[in-house]
Amino acid sequence: MSQGDQQARAARQLLAGAFHGVLSTHSLELSGYPFGSVVPYALDQEGQPLMLLSHLSQHTKNIDADPRCGLTVMQPGTGDVQQRARLSAVGDVAAVDATDDVERFFACFPQTRPYFEQLGFRFYRLRALRFHWNGGFATARWFAPDRIVRTNPLPREVQARIISHMNQDHADVLRRYVGEAVNPGADTAVMMVGIDAEGIDLRTADRLHRVELPRAIATAEEAREVLVAMASADAT
Repeated sequence: MSQGDQQARAARQLLAGAFHGVLSTHSLELSGYPFGSVVPYALDQEGQPLMLLSHLSQHTKNIDADPRCGLTVMQPGTGDVQQRARLSAVGDVAAVDATDDVERFFACFPQTRPYFEQLGFRFYRLRALRFHWNGGFATARWFAPDRIVRTNPLPREVQARIISHMNQDHADVLRRYVGEAVNPGADTAVMMVGIDAEGIDLRTADRLHRVELPRAIATAEEAREVLVAMASADAT
């Protein structure tokens, strides 16, 4: 794998696993100036960031007036912040209808369902025109969307079947997937909330975790093979 391919894969994992970022919009109050705010997001079936925004928030008002924006996500950690990976997406944000993708969002952020059902929040999707990746010193580069955005090869019903099976029958395996770094308490449930070509997403209480797959998958059978292999490796 070339250095560029390695960086693109790392960028995809960061975008898929950050689950929140700084959304920069064009300020209505101060024309010509940027306005930044923190928003949660989940990737939809097309691999695009899906956000649930309040119609009362300043960033939503800004977006409705000018859809051009940026979303910046950063690798968590400690130490020198400039040595941590970050990814900036530049593109357009637009309101979208409540499709099946919203269930993916609610699986990640179950506490937000009342915001949508009772408080009038709306879903918005970011379609990036370009991505800027910085993995540390001397690694900055631009990527076209086709290097970062990946449509989920697994149909929604296949994802739902895998997730349901893992949550119902393999709670012990999910705890091994999430790893010792997270170290969930004995009473803390670990739930799978997503699976795509390159990773699985797990939730412990109100925390989300991205686990990279050892190889890319494209079918339900490949998903089964990889998940079994990961469970066997973690058990040794």
